[in-house]
Amino acid sequence: MHNTEKLTEKTRAVIDSYLALPIGTRPSCPYFNNKRQKTRSQLRVLKGKGSPEEIVEEALISAKYARVNLETLSADKLKEFLVSQNLGVDCSGFAYHVLSALAEERRGKHLRSFVKSNRTGFVGSLIAKMRPAENMGVATFANERNSFEIKASEARPGDIITFIGTGKDGLYNHMVVVVATETDGKNSVQKISYAHSYSWPSDGAFGHGVRDGSIVLHGNNLLESIWTEKNVSGDENYTYQSAKQAKQLSVRRMKFLA
Repeated sequence: MHNTEKLTEKTRAVIDSYLALPIGTRPSCPYFNNKRQKTRSQLRVLKGKGSPEEIVEEALISAKYARVNLETLSADKLKEFLVSQNLGVDCSGFAYHVLSALAEERRGKHLRSFVKSNRTGFVGSLIAKMRPAENMGVATFANERNSFEIKASEARPGDIITFIGTGKDGLYNHMVVVVATETDGKNSVQKISYAHSYSWPSDGAFGHGVRDGSIVLHGNNLLESIWTEKNVSGDENYTYQSAKQAKQLSVRRMKFLA
């Protein structure tokens, strides 16, 4: 008999709000590439670190200045507007808000209470404390001080999969959040469902953003497993390509969930 374990309703609601932003025709939240975008403000929502509510609020402000009625736009046109305003979320910003909701549910405290920044020194620590979302990148989540590696077959909702040193140049990091698992009768995970914010080369200017995918496990070897996203698997799946390119690929559990 197969058993399914899912994130709790409150945490899952954060993901659903990114998958269908609470505005107009409810488009998915675009991906924000913080290596390519210039910083326009000190606001985290303009740095790819905003919550769904913050992204919607900023979109409404931008629409007012542009004299655009967002309620009249199709989902595609509304997403184009969001992209034109550089509104979206990057992979670690997405994970930050999902895991923050989980930390509140499981431990009754905000995520910043449990995660140690990679910044050092008094000033660095102060900046990290004042702006936690902006200072929790993939490397922070993957740091041994904050998480530890587990076997893929032991994954649970709320765990993360980190890609360190991926991309053709090996300079990018990426991460996905495990949202559900299916286990066999021996409680060994057979399938991982995940969500993340990402951009594939095939996405074009507007097809990127928050979406979900799955991994049918082949033992504990992630790279021999079947990754499916956007109805494609194997090497056509760019997320799987990124996993293969990563210098370090691991399933990890945040220490506050241990």
